[in-house]
Amino acid sequence: MVPKRDTPLSFMEKLSFAVYLYRPPTSIPTPPTTDPELVLILGWMDARDAHLATYIKQYQTMYPSSPILLVKGRLASLVFPNIGLRDTAPAVAPILAALTNDEHSGAPQLTPLRPRLLIHSLSGGGSCSLYHLYNNFLQRRGTDNIQPISSVPRHVTIFDSSPGAWSYQFNVDLLTAAIKPGWQRIVALPLAHMIAMTFWVLIRGFGLPDNQKTYATAHNDPKKNDEASRTYIYGSADKICPARFVELDSVESRKKGFNVQLEHFKGTGHVAHVRADPDRYWRIVKKAWDDATRV
Repeated sequence: MVPKRDTPLSFMEKLSFAVYLYRPPTSIPTPPTTDPELVLILGWMDARDAHLATYIKQYQTMYPSSPILLVKGRLASLVFPNIGLRDTAPAVAPILAALTNDEHSGAPQLTPLRPRLLIHSLSGGGSCSLYHLYNNFLQRRGTDNIQPISSVPRHVTIFDSSPGAWSYQFNVDLLTAAIKPGWQRIVALPLAHMIAMTFWVLIRGFGLPDNQKTYATAHNDPKKNDEASRTYIYGSADKICPARFVELDSVESRKKGFNVQLEHFKGTGHVAHVRADPDRYWRIVKKAWDDATRV
């Protein structure tokens, strides 16, 4: 019998097609009270497992006693909202399980405004997954015998390479981002342009909702997003999510009362900032969490 080969995510429990959970070994000591009680990683569209695993392993090092939940993104979720809602639904239960030691007990929390969840959203795929998580939590309202949580529990958000803004070229770049130069890209480009033209006609001519705008609007809605703070990590060479769109969204989010930090990486492309300067990248993440949880 051929032994089963380990995969990049084999150390995690697969809860569904898109959702994976890592539980730390019970031998690891209880974490400091300021560590995240759950880290939620929302992957970019059709990201390779090996690439996602690098983020997970870094969080294992930073917060060894924190569970880590991964939601993988895919193109179908961006195109069809019902698929996005379905893909993210299995993440709700583990989020609540990790955070309900006093959320539903009726006992007052000592620090009710302190976030306990760290969300790391990567690109438009992560932004899409977070949007659908809001809606999955909203759909729970009134369905429990206990006091329902009707929004994603209070959290700190890292937005890496998002939010973008829809355009014809955005669609082409998004669809071909994972294809290396060569004959495969030559074959894929006409198809990408055909799809981009189809969406251009549907959005500009027939009023199809612009998903990128829909996601950004939801992230900036305090009724949906109980966020303690957010940090945008973005780069000047990002063609899929240009810096100007991130900065415009940061202005809008501040107007809505959100606590916002901007971290600009010079010369880095889409979801490439961590490779350019990993030390700085992870310092930013840790500082974002520490600042939001400082008593």
